[in-house]
Amino acid sequence: MHRIVLLGPPASGKGTQSDRISSLLNIPHLSTGNILRKEVENGSPIGLEAQKYLDRGAYVPDELILSMVQAWLSERPEGWLLDGFPRTKAQAEALQNLSGVDKPTLVLGLEVPKEALISRMEGRRECSSCGKTVSLKEGQEEICEDCGGNLVKRSDDVIDSFKVRYQNYEKLTLPLFDFYQEKGILERIDGTQAPDVVFEQIKQHLVSEQVHGEA
Repeated sequence: MHRIVLLGPPASGKGTQSDRISSLLNIPHLSTGNILRKEVENGSPIGLEAQKYLDRGAYVPDELILSMVQAWLSERPEGWLLDGFPRTKAQAEALQNLSGVDKPTLVLGLEVPKEALISRMEGRRECSSCGKTVSLKEGQEEICEDCGGNLVKRSDDVIDSFKVRYQNYEKLTLPLFDFYQEKGILERIDGTQAPDVVFEQIKQHLVSEQVHGEA
């Protein structure tokens, strides 16, 4: 059974790879970023509170995230994929001890330098209908190929916000690589490669995890 955490800095390709992994393994995919943005759009109490942090690129406090994640995971005992959670050591430790939720079996860490991330961010768009994230090609119409929705620039994809998010990533999330390395479940992946190449490497790790789990 696969219980996977996908780590990586903003614009490292987590959304693209999460969609592929979820489809390949037929497991549900939770993107806390997408869920929070939907809550903001809907004007819910969680969304209104989260917006204060999202607008300035800051991390949303643990207490706003944990209850939402725990409820989602407890309803999916047959495996899952997390993208955007955990983002702090406190969240990672909480995930190891959530009541009614099994621990992660594999952590995939995408590594991409800051300069490459900025370039990607400038061309990144998100579908306003289905939430899919895409990288615009030169001359490409800003229409989602999957559902026909409009492709829009994410509110957090502005350079000042990105700089704050990246600083937060270095301070709060990057230490999770060592946290999961010590637990023996981290696999580091060069995220600067083409998405197809990255996915091939991910598949190799998924196969290894399956073999190890059946041993």
